[in-house]
Amino acid sequence: MAIKLINPTLEYKDDVFAYKEEMKAANDELNGCGSLEKYDTFEDWIKHLNSYKDRATIDPKSGYVEGSQWLLVDDEKRRVLGMVNIRHYLNERLLRESGHIGYSVRPSERRKGFGKLQLALALKFLNHIGVAKALLVCDDDNPGSAKTIESCGGILENKMPAPNQSVLICRYWIDTNPSTNKYLETLNELGI
Repeated sequence: MAIKLINPTLEYKDDVFAYKEEMKAANDELNGCGSLEKYDTFEDWIKHLNSYKDRATIDPKSGYVEGSQWLLVDDEKRRVLGMVNIRHYLNERLLRESGHIGYSVRPSERRKGFGKLQLALALKFLNHIGVAKALLVCDDDNPGSAKTIESCGGILENKMPAPNQSVLICRYWIDTNPSTNKYLETLNELGI
């Protein structure tokens, strides 16, 4: 298998929208999908993603920070397995409720280790751009996400009330350095 993180490309246009439909059919939120749920065309979605690619061109009133959108793909099968949105730094809202990384795995591809792999690759990227510790959050009633975060070295800092929800948000910090985070050694072993 040739599994890797890539930026969205036209080559994966149809499967991005198949991913969206599969998530909707499973009644799942499109976490880490760069607001894909708001767009009907690939071109409009890419335009949105490009609007927060460069810190210098972001409207401060938008609430967005510089970030990047990634697809976890099986290049041999030409299939999108997961999506991850990486925020390169945090504003007040992200510090409280969203963190550096939002991600999801396609329902038909869950329980195969792709969530952990995708998260580890995202952490490697953050380390590469100089973020030493990453904040990740998940709802308190999402044990699968908590397990994935903890499997990559996440340390629970606290639980906070979520805005406009009855559930608590679990806030985790993860060391992004593969030489000090033993959970990220797997990437080095795989040559990733």
